Amino acid sequence: MKIVSSVFLAIAVTAAMIAGPSAASDGRENPFVSGAFDKVKIGEAIASAEGVAPLDGVTGLIVPHHLLAADLMARGFKAASAGSYDRIVMLAPDHFHAVSGGFGTTRAGFETIYGTVETDAAAVEMLKAGSDLIKERDTLAHEHGLVALMPFVKHFFPATPVVTLISAVDTTPEQWRALADALSRLVSDRTLVVLSADFSHYLPMAQAVLRDQESLSVIAANDPGGVVPLIQPDHLDTKAGLYIQMRLQKDVFASHPAVIANRNSADYAGVADNTTSYVTAVYSRDPEAAAAIAPDDQSIVYFGGDVLLGRYLTPVLLDDDARKAVVRRVLAVTHGRPLVVNLEGVILDEPVSGLWDDAHLMLSDIAVPVLKDMGVVAAGLANNHGRDLGLVGYDETRRILGEAGIMAIEHGSVIDAGAARITALNYIAGRDSAPALFREPEEATAVCNLDAAPPLIAFLHWGEEYTREAGGKERETARVLTDCGVQVIAGAHSHQASAQVDGVPGRAVSTVYSLGNLLFDQSMDTASGALLEVRVFGRGTVFARLIAMPNLFNYGNAHLGAAATQ
Repeated sequence: MKIVSSVFLAIAVTAAMIAGPSAASDGRENPFVSGAFDKVKIGEAIASAEGVAPLDGVTGLIVPHHLLAADLMARGFKAASAGSYDRIVMLAPDHFHAVSGGFGTTRAGFETIYGTVETDAAAVEMLKAGSDLIKERDTLAHEHGLVALMPFVKHFFPATPVVTLISAVDTTPEQWRALADALSRLVSDRTLVVLSADFSHYLPMAQAVLRDQESLSVIAANDPGGVVPLIQPDHLDTKAGLYIQMRLQKDVFASHPAVIANRNSADYAGVADNTTSYVTAVYSRDPEAAAAIAPDDQSIVYFGGDVLLGRYLTPVLLDDDARKAVVRRVLAVTHGRPLVVNLEGVILDEPVSGLWDDAHLMLSDIAVPVLKDMGVVAAGLANNHGRDLGLVGYDETRRILGEAGIMAIEHGSVIDAGAARITALNYIAGRDSAPALFREPEEATAVCNLDAAPPLIAFLHWGEEYTREAGGKERETARVLTDCGVQVIAGAHSHQASAQVDGVPGRAVSTVYSLGNLLFDQSMDTASGALLEVRVFGRGTVFARLIAMPNLFNYGNAHLGAAATQ
């Protein structure tokens, strides 16, 4: 799209919005609708999603409606195309003020280049009967928030009817909650809920990126209440739609979000001083499934918790079948992409006599191959066991890692991992740890002085053992790090994995208090683990999500001698 045409398009749609829906009887006079009837454009967008793996169990989507980003619409619908649905509920903004103080719907179908998308009239009637907030319109053919998506609906789900809802700009959080409650009685396991939304509007690039990161952090936290403080349209054009989608996905489907695209209109049109941004997200019950979607417009890095490749784990690592089973289980999630772990101990080439029974010692000929096979590119040494054998053992660990091509992340340092910069901080005292230890939250301001281009991720060793949630000290440390520009905070030490990604109120950051154990010799019920997937998009925004992992110590022991028993 040429720059000048983008400007005229904005002027034209503004005029159409002032005129209202009566200005276009079939909707095609709206310049944002006309592209939906361009068979070449839509066909090219669908072809661009050819490499996207359809996922089982998709319950929701977030897709743009600005056809400048038609490829991102296709990406979302292709990801959901393995599903078989009785109906698709579509949520969109009311661009043309067709309704006030509530929501609009219609029983009319929608014409597309592939045929008519029918409306589930019985479902519309049921929904209207359950809520006095919904006003029926003869048609919504003028609303590009719906019409732009319809060719993709018809292509990927040719026989599935829709229920369409537009949200008035003046709806309130109480009304959002009421409509979410009404929809919860309509949706089922065979319903796909689609939010049609464009994100930051009319902002220069730097501000758009900041607003997008704030929005992505809200989506990552999966807390509908986080939508309320967002600014419309600085963050997105339908807070109502995002709130309702998040409520349904969390409370009805128990699904988890994975953002698989974040772009800006400047990526298409070249205009950076007045932009619109786009997000494509997939909701599914199994967080692990979405790891299969890895488009080439983003980079992905994983973070794992505590790793100790020795001590009581040694029999597992020496057994070929058990070791391979453990590695395969990790790669099933990461697909061999870069992995960063918290290395809890010392690696040496030779054993040391006279050590205490539970010494955190790993032998290089056992540990290094496992780290390499799992795709570990960096290991955090900022913890309470990195100096268990003094400075000599610490330096040997750094040397062995370096010779294996694995970066060591030391306390207060920063590494360049390509997709992101990573720093590590230690708040837990250990043997000889005084030179590499913070005690108070304000000491984290040292991160402000790091020479680190965004995005910056902080890997923290902090908190109390056998806890899943941050305490006051950890929350204050997170606020300090956010003020230093950190976008993701990943924690370790507690041996228990957190259940969710948290936000910091009013900040553009995602925090996971603890990743628990990745590969550590604890079998008790209190030991658990998760991987943190961080997607880095072209403009430097990031999206973080948790993927629960089994106890790999138990998993490996279950595979001991597997070949002999077959």
